[in-house]
Amino acid sequence: MSATTPSSVVVFQTLDQKQAPSAAVLEELQQQPGFQRAFFGVKMEAPDTGVLCTEWSSSSSAAEAARRCSLSSSSSSSSSSSSTLLGAGETLVFEVAGPSPPQDSRGGDWSSVLSAPCTEVFTAFGVEDGFVENARRFVRAVDADSPEGYLGAVFGVGIGIGEGVLSGGGGGGMEGEKMVRMILGWVSREAHLEAKGKPGALQDSIHEVRVLRRAVDLFHVEFKTL
Repeated sequence: MSATTPSSVVVFQTLDQKQAPSAAVLEELQQQPGFQRAFFGVKMEAPDTGVLCTEWSSSSSAAEAARRCSLSSSSSSSSSSSSTLLGAGETLVFEVAGPSPPQDSRGGDWSSVLSAPCTEVFTAFGVEDGFVENARRFVRAVDADSPEGYLGAVFGVGIGIGEGVLSGGGGGGMEGEKMVRMILGWVSREAHLEAKGKPGALQDSIHEVRVLRRAVDLFHVEFKTL
């Protein structure tokens, strides 16, 4: 499969399960036009909570897949279809935003960072004008410093939020507050925590993402490619 392009859309779903989707559900999902790849893992800080990450060629392809799956299973009593999966849990949809140009980052695309042994997931809510450029500077600074155990980073701008946002069962666009999600790859959660405590780009540049936003959320996941 090709690397993430600037128009790619990455969908994160937080699920009340720690098991990955079944092979049958995954096969149905992979057959949808625009599907690129999928990852699943559990939150290290909440081991009963799973995170499904799917990458699509565009927001319209992700939404159309959810609509098509919903229509195809409307007469079925099965609760294990991809339509059920695409409509489940809290859903956050991001359009790839950086780093730009991609060669500035050793991460380069979402899939390479999600394939790291440990992925740090940092989300800023209620961001104001200027935060995207702050996030870009932060990632570039960390890339240049290359802390021990760091494997790359990328970030995206939120374009949808809410349960069922893809299938039309709820949620909606980003008419209200905006959000940005950064993902950083590490060799382990411990490596990230150790890097935070040492002098370097993480300490020197953290001010970039402490302003121009209302709140943040951070967790770690060991994603596996499905």
